[in-house]
Amino acid sequence: MDNNPVREKIKWRLNLFDVIFLIIALAAAAVIIIYSLDLGGSIIGGGSRETVVYTMEFREMLPEAAELIKPGDTLIDKVERRPLGTVLSVELTPSLLSQKDWVTGNLVVSEYPGRTTAIVVISSQASVTDRRITLDGGFIVRVGKWATANGPLYNGSGFVLHIERDDGV
Repeated sequence: MDNNPVREKIKWRLNLFDVIFLIIALAAAAVIIIYSLDLGGSIIGGGSRETVVYTMEFREMLPEAAELIKPGDTLIDKVERRPLGTVLSVELTPSLLSQKDWVTGNLVVSEYPGRTTAIVVISSQASVTDRRITLDGGFIVRVGKWATANGPLYNGSGFVLHIERDDGV
């Protein structure tokens, strides 16, 4: 027997919080569908496959480490372990430092003692859309993007300076 003589059936009623939750859930589903169907941009992939050659500047490296960079080396992103491509060429220059001249107040460019800048040209296969260039491992290449790279027995960090695309022409 039931100890509660009045057994009521509880009805669910739609309230403001339920409506807000449904709107957020529908918006999240729409975003997922748009990105998965490539209706405006893809998270990774989509687009045509091309060979991309880009230039990175590894700043303020120790000279001994910079001299280890050789054509044919495979570079890997140090943070997320994504492949960045293969080194095509490397040019070593002295690192420059911008300092304030405390006498005149002007900026003076001088050599950074004991440091070297490596200008590295890298080649990689990529998926190219009208919005982005995504390397095979998922690294998105943009001019001005900061990246860190591991090579065999060295590492460096710097900016992407230049991008060339092979449009197959």
